[in-house]
Amino acid sequence: MKISLKALRVNQNMTQEEAAKALNVTARTIQNWEDYRTFPTGIQLVRICSVYKCGLDDIFLPEVLGKTE
Repeated sequence: MKISLKALRVNQNMTQEEAAKALNVTARTIQNWEDYRTFPTGIQLVRICSVYKCGLDDIFLPEVLGKTE
Protein backbone atom coordinates (compact mmCIF):
# COMPACT_ATOMS: atom_id res chain seq x y z
CA MET A 1 0.00 0.00 0.00
CA LYS A 2 1.30 3.44 -0.91
CA ILE A 3 1.56 6.05 1.83
CA SER A 4 1.79 9.84 1.57
CA LEU A 5 4.99 11.62 2.55
CA LYS A 6 3.13 13.30 5.41
CA ALA A 7 1.87 9.99 6.79
CA LEU A 8 5.36 8.48 6.56
CA ARG A 9 6.78 11.44 8.48
CA VAL A 10 4.07 11.34 11.12
CA ASN A 11 4.56 7.56 11.52
CA GLN A 12 8.16 8.35 12.49
CA ASN A 13 6.91 10.91 15.06
CA MET A 14 8.78 13.70 13.28
CA THR A 15 7.79 17.32 12.83
CA GLN A 16 8.35 19.02 9.50
CA GLU A 17 11.28 20.84 11.07
CA GLU A 18 12.87 17.59 12.29
CA ALA A 19 12.40 15.94 8.92
CA ALA A 20 13.84 18.98 7.17
CA LYS A 21 16.94 18.88 9.33
CA ALA A 22 17.41 15.14 8.76
CA LEU A 23 16.97 15.58 4.99
CA ASN A 24 19.04 18.79 4.77
CA VAL A 25 16.19 20.84 3.29
CA THR A 26 13.92 23.56 4.68
CA ALA A 27 10.68 22.93 6.52
CA ARG A 28 8.97 24.78 3.66
CA THR A 29 10.35 22.19 1.23
CA ILE A 30 8.87 19.40 3.35
CA GLN A 31 5.55 21.24 3.38
CA ASN A 32 5.62 21.67 -0.40
CA TRP A 33 6.38 17.97 -0.92
CA GLU A 34 3.56 16.95 1.40
CA ASP A 35 1.13 19.28 -0.40
CA TYR A 36 2.34 18.02 -3.83
CA ARG A 37 3.36 21.53 -4.91
CA THR A 38 6.91 20.33 -5.59
CA PHE A 39 8.49 16.89 -5.62
CA PRO A 40 11.69 15.39 -4.26
CA THR A 41 14.45 14.36 -6.66
CA GLY A 42 15.48 10.73 -6.99
CA ILE A 43 18.38 11.24 -4.60
CA GLN A 44 16.09 12.96 -2.11
CA LEU A 45 13.63 10.06 -2.35
CA VAL A 46 16.41 7.64 -1.39
CA ARG A 47 17.23 9.83 1.62
CA ILE A 48 13.54 10.03 2.54
CA CYS A 49 13.37 6.23 2.55
CA SER A 50 16.33 6.08 4.89
CA VAL A 51 14.98 8.70 7.30
CA TYR A 52 11.36 7.49 7.20
CA LYS A 53 12.36 3.80 7.22
CA CYS A 54 10.37 2.82 4.14
CA GLY A 55 10.92 1.57 0.60
CA LEU A 56 10.50 3.54 -2.60
CA ASP A 57 7.48 1.39 -3.43
CA ASP A 58 5.82 2.54 -0.20
CA ILE A 59 5.73 6.22 -1.17
CA PHE A 60 2.64 7.61 -2.86
CA LEU A 61 3.51 10.06 -5.62
CA PRO A 62 0.98 11.38 -8.15
CA GLU A 63 0.94 9.63 -11.50
CA VAL A 64 1.77 12.90 -13.21
CA LEU A 65 5.44 12.35 -12.26
CA GLY A 66 5.67 9.26 -14.46
CA LYS A 67 4.16 10.87 -17.55
CA THR A 68 6.13 12.60 -20.28
CA GLU A 69 4.87 15.18 -22.73
